Amino acid sequence: MAMVHWVQMGERQYAILEGTTRAFARVSPQGDRWVVRWRYGPKAGQGMALKGVSLMQRMIMRWAEHNEASLRKRIPAASKPYEPPTAQERYFYDAVWPGYVPAHRRPRRMNRENH
Repeated sequence: MAMVHWVQMGERQYAILEGTTRAFARVSPQGDRWVVRWRYGPKAGQGMALKGVSLMQRMIMRWAEHNEASLRKRIPAASKPYEPPTAQERYFYDAVWPGYVPAHRRPRRMNRENH
């Protein structure tokens, strides 16, 4: 089953498929209705407006469930973290500062969690 994460930025809400980097749909208010803009999705449903935001979200999530495979092919996957230092680099780093791992070799998430 496709897991869709909703990210809110201001009034807009973005639908991001788990394990991908970009939003495939954007839901934004337009007067008293909500409008969907697909980045990766059906061209026919572009700009469709509905009354309730939860109804729009359910529609998008249902569409994502049925089209998960094609979405995963079209949206770039999350970038791979750098590989650990080589033995030679490890030797050099240990001579300078034992246990040091250069910042550019750490995945960004790891840096955020540690600080």
